[in-house]
Amino acid sequence: MNCPETLAELRAVDQVVVVWKAERRMGLYERGALVQPAGEARCFPVALGDAPVGDKLRQGDEHTPVGWFRITHKNPRSSFHLSLGLNYPDAAHARAAFAAGTIARTTRDRIVLADEKRAMPPRDTALGGDIYLHGGGSQPDDWTDGCVAVSNADMDLLYAWARPGIAVVIVESTASPLPTG
Repeated sequence: MNCPETLAELRAVDQVVVVWKAERRMGLYERGALVQPAGEARCFPVALGDAPVGDKLRQGDEHTPVGWFRITHKNPRSSFHLSLGLNYPDAAHARAAFAAGTIARTTRDRIVLADEKRAMPPRDTALGGDIYLHGGGSQPDDWTDGCVAVSNADMDLLYAWARPGIAVVIVESTASPLPTG
């Protein structure tokens, strides 16, 4: 699967990373068009969590989360070459988990506050945390604890292109609608 050349629904977004879990692909987009860092369209193969189907709902479930996230920070000293932190758990996951009785109101409020401040969310919750885009390899199998992994060479390009605040959309497949941000 190649990444779509354009995503009309993302024309209003300056920069966004889109991950399609079923296809194990990630594309970099600017205003809805696939970007070409280093002169070539970038559609990276990815590896996901050991249980790739479904949304991340709790610590240790090995799922890669689904939704609209953003990069919170760049980590040049990652255990997996380089990494970009994501704001998971985000306010939407916290509200759903609170409604389901998975987390307490104080935990929900801590996560929502971090989301409002555009900061790294708490990592000590029942929802898990420490979700990153990182290097370390994308093939042949899913191997992360819920992160999205690419080859180190692809991570070098992604790391140079990305900055904190950039949107990251993770969906189940190309047949899934892109969530609104």
